[in-house]
Order: sequence, then C-alpha cells, then structure tokens
Amino acid sequence: MNNLLVYRTLLIKFAFSSLLIFLHFLYALYSWLVDQTIFKQPDPWQNRSINGYKKYRLKKLPNHLVVSVCQEEVFYEYLAKLLAWALFLEVPVVSFYHNENGISPEELFFAFRDQYSSLLTKVNWGLEFNENIKFESKKCINGYKWEPRIEVNILTSKHSKLQLVNALRTVCSTEEEFSDTLVEFAINKTFPMIEPDLVVICGKSCTTFGLLPWHTRVTEFLTLKTHYNVTFLKFYKLLEQYSRNEQRFGK
Repeated sequence: MNNLLVYRTLLIKFAFSSLLIFLHFLYALYSWLVDQTIFKQPDPWQNRSINGYKKYRLKKLPNHLVVSVCQEEVFYEYLAKLLAWALFLEVPVVSFYHNENGISPEELFFAFRDQYSSLLTKVNWGLEFNENIKFESKKCINGYKWEPRIEVNILTSKHSKLQLVNALRTVCSTEEEFSDTLVEFAINKTFPMIEPDLVVICGKSCTTFGLLPWHTRVTEFLTLKTHYNVTFLKFYKLLEQYSRNEQRFGK
C-alpha cells in the first residue's frame, strides 16, 4: 500500500514537472516567433490609413523621449526605425544616448535616409549632427518643403559632465546670492534642452549611466530588453504604458 502511494506521488510530480517544462518550451517558442518576422507588427508608415492613425493615438506623449543603448551594440537600422515610429506617434523630441560616444551621427542619418527617405522633410537633425549631415538631408529633399515635426539628438556622457562644469563656472562668476534658482538658471543656460519625460533603457539592467543627472529629476524610466529586432508593437506598448502612468513631479 505504501509503495503504491509513493508510486502515485512520484507519478504526479513527474506529470507536473513535464507539464511545466512543456509550458516553458511553448513560451520560449512563442517569444522566438515574436522576435522573428512571422508575428512582426508591420511598419505603420507602410499602412498610413486614417484608421491606422486613430488606432495608435495616445492620450499622453513624452515631449522628450530618450533611448539609452549603453548596454548594447548599436544597430542603426533599428535606431532609425525607433526614430520613424516616434515621428509616427508624434513625439516632438527624440534623443539617443550612449555614455561612451558609441553612436555615430553619420551612420544614424544614413540608416534613416536609406529606410525612410520620404520622411526627411519632417526631421530636424539636432545635437551632434554636423553641417555636412544637415546639408545632405536638405539635398535629399530638394524640391520639397522642409516642415520638421521631430528633433533628433545624440547624447553622451560629455554632455552631462560639461553641463555641470560650465554651470558651476557660471554660478561662480556671478555676483548674485547663491540659490536653487541661480543653479537652475545656470544649468538651463548651459544646456538649454527640455527635460526628458521618458527614458527607454535598452538592456538587462535599469541603469542611467550618467544620463543628464540635472535633467532627469522627474523622468520616468522604462526598460526594453533590446533594441535589436525591435517591433513597432513593442515600442508602442512602452509609450502606451507611459501614457497610463501618472507622473507625480516629486510630490
């Protein structure tokens, strides 16, 4: 009798263990398929119907979105996609951040031009994009009116460090009484960029890597496993999550 009970117990454990392994296998298979082209969300710029626009409208959007790729190898094809999708969702400012100068402005521009040449009329190439890139962009849109709807910047740790050094120089050189207002004025004068509302960190850990410490006081941080092979649906879900959250602004 005891042997039969032990046998039944072992059989039940084996059945549950097998079921758990099978479920893990199904989830791993599903995750792999999602990352492949089988279940990929089509690029919204390839289906620009009125219903398509309405489907992806959000109640709240970040005025400044930062995508941090410090933990990964940079894939410009997918950074260009993120820029195009941010434009589609009507995000006005997008910045890409790498703490060790890991992003090439030229490669990002050419990746975007090769995939979305028709959208060049809507992009303002900002910080770290030199005059040659801006000239090349205008040459590509020759004959069309330039009506920028999004600004794109590249940020590195030097912006954070120089920002602090220059702000301290401004504070030390003034004759005004030291105050929080004076420091804030010096920082904004040194680096006149709007504070990021949302930072998407690509990688395994939620680490800022020194990203604009004086501009991220009330910034919301969300994580994306990787920007490689990213789909529009994954990107949209992040912004949808941001749209649902209530920012407390330090309260």
